[in-house]
Amino acid sequence: MKYLTKLLLCVTVMATLASCAEVKPSSASFTQGVTFEFDEFTFADHFKDSLLYLPQISYDQLIYFKTSCDDENQGYKGGFKISALKGGPDTPDDIAMFTSADKSAGISGSFFYAGFFRGPSMSDYDITLNLGQFTTADARIVGLCLCNSLYNSRLAKEGLIAPGDYLKLVVEFYNNDNLVGSFEKYLVDYTGSDLKMLNEWTEWDISSEASKNSVQIPTFKDSKFKLEVKGENLKPCFCLDNYLISASVTY
Repeated sequence: MKYLTKLLLCVTVMATLASCAEVKPSSASFTQGVTFEFDEFTFADHFKDSLLYLPQISYDQLIYFKTSCDDENQGYKGGFKISALKGGPDTPDDIAMFTSADKSAGISGSFFYAGFFRGPSMSDYDITLNLGQFTTADARIVGLCLCNSLYNSRLAKEGLIAPGDYLKLVVEFYNNDNLVGSFEKYLVDYTGSDLKMLNEWTEWDISSEASKNSVQIPTFKDSKFKLEVKGENLKPCFCLDNYLISASVTY
């Protein structure tokens, strides 16, 4: 797709290799941190009302964030949108779903991040592994930075979140189709006596949680990411920024 090729060429990838060990001349293993950053030219050419969405987009050429849509910024049905929004009291509801609740836009004042909304026909949020230029590739998402949407944070201020309501991300790990570990992160939690909201960018260190529970994170194909919501008014949406992957590739 011409528009996707053009976009990927314009993307500025702010990635750091935390470690790199050569297994053999054509293979490598590494840990990589990735942020959602674009240059000003891509922003001017591709963003519409500070939002951009595509059928799929990648920042590291391994992990692809997928969206149900017809074309670039056309026919959105659900999934990820890249956002440069910094909301306020007058932000419309349909835009507030893709606006972070944090005082800044992205984490640590960055301009760009990802917003997600689960459309009616979607079961979970869709992140896939793409081989790209590699012969084989395995990757694991070992950490994420998360924040509530402005939309759901407003509900709390308006008293529209009821006891028992919640919104959480769940990751499940499997071995030969057997569940070996499950970890969760609440963005909205009213399952106890007090309402707890994740309205600031917060790191979810999946690797540390797995290690404490003696669970080895499997390859990407044996991991399932789920979004669970309970509540009449809560929307199935959240915001995502920096993420960390551990990967092994063969060229």
